[in-house]
Amino acid sequence: MKLRTMKTSFWTTLTCSLGYLLLVLSCLAQWRHPRPLLHLDYFSGGYLALRFFGSIYSLSSSRRAFYSSQVKKQWWALDSDPTGPRWVMVLMVLDLAVFLDYGHFRLTPGLARPALQTLGIVLYLVVTLWQIWTDSYLAQYFSRNQQTLLPMNRGPYRYVRHPRYAAAIVGKAAMALIFASVVGWLLVIAWGLLLLNKIAVEERHLRKVFGPPYESYARTTAKVIPGIY
Repeated sequence: MKLRTMKTSFWTTLTCSLGYLLLVLSCLAQWRHPRPLLHLDYFSGGYLALRFFGSIYSLSSSRRAFYSSQVKKQWWALDSDPTGPRWVMVLMVLDLAVFLDYGHFRLTPGLARPALQTLGIVLYLVVTLWQIWTDSYLAQYFSRNQQTLLPMNRGPYRYVRHPRYAAAIVGKAAMALIFASVVGWLLVIAWGLLLLNKIAVEERHLRKVFGPPYESYARTTAKVIPGIY
């Protein structure tokens, strides 16, 4: 029964992730226009393709987490910040305003410059690859039966202690560039504040869990940006 529940949880999460991407597509579409997908151009289409690929890989690599309630809590940081996902969901809903703006309103047309949008796509590609790299190492870490608790310090974790959050912040900036949206830049600030708070919460939790080994690890790595922060 427990295994069936965990499998159901995985497929529910996958359905919600794909459903959100369809919702993004519906925000871009102009349903009463002869060409409803007029604004599904190279930039918005490229963003959706990268996000789809990244979401599928992330869920695939974290699949094992759904078969253990403890691993699931650790993977999604539910043990350190149980209320965090609620605020993430709130901001994801607000993100839809960016796609509605691009598909319908174009509040800041001056930001729609191909060079900047191309830069956004390149940044988002880098973010996607970075996230895949991060998730591949996390999957290896959680698949091992460690006798002694040690902090993750391989792959991207050699350079920053919170590579997933670093990727998320840069990804939101890339989204603001791609969709040429002032709303997107306001949400970069909101996401940044939320994720930096999550980092602070997790830092306290990880220091309690790992003790001196984490303190030693923290002295040799940055939180988010190598050599800066």
